[in-house]
Amino acid sequence: MKFAYRLLHPKVAFLLVTKHEERTNIMTLAWHTPVEYDVLAIAIDRENYSYELLSKSKEFTLNVLPINRLDVIWKAGTMSGRDVDKISELNIKLERGVKIETPHIEDAIAFLECAVRDELKLKEHSLIVAKIVYAWADGRYFEETWKEGCGVPMHVGKRYFTTNLKHYEV
Repeated sequence: MKFAYRLLHPKVAFLLVTKHEERTNIMTLAWHTPVEYDVLAIAIDRENYSYELLSKSKEFTLNVLPINRLDVIWKAGTMSGRDVDKISELNIKLERGVKIETPHIEDAIAFLECAVRDELKLKEHSLIVAKIVYAWADGRYFEETWKEGCGVPMHVGKRYFTTNLKHYEV
């Protein structure tokens, strides 16, 4: 089944920020999973410019913008950082990292700062295992879990996104 991986979606659509020396890039990333309470894994194509920076710095941030910034989320995943300065092009403001050198997005509604622990190289992608060294979320959107209807963007596949409209309790 060509799109079997989409059975695992929707997933929060993060903006991955990577930085090495004076070069900084962003890309949209929805291939991620928790591994332990303070460890996560992301899958990233080794051809991506973001992978090049991440593999040198060994750190990154994952940032959540609200659904009303879907245009930025989409464009960050469809342009190459080798060809264009996406941060300038998309008018993204960055703030200095709290525990790491890599910045986070100033108006993110949540972000994770991560330090790479391990890498598993597959055919085209690498599975990057990272320790979460700092986490922050805006209380208007997140309190132990994402709040109902807060508008966190989740990627379904292709150009399709959804949000967490309704919670159900068992």
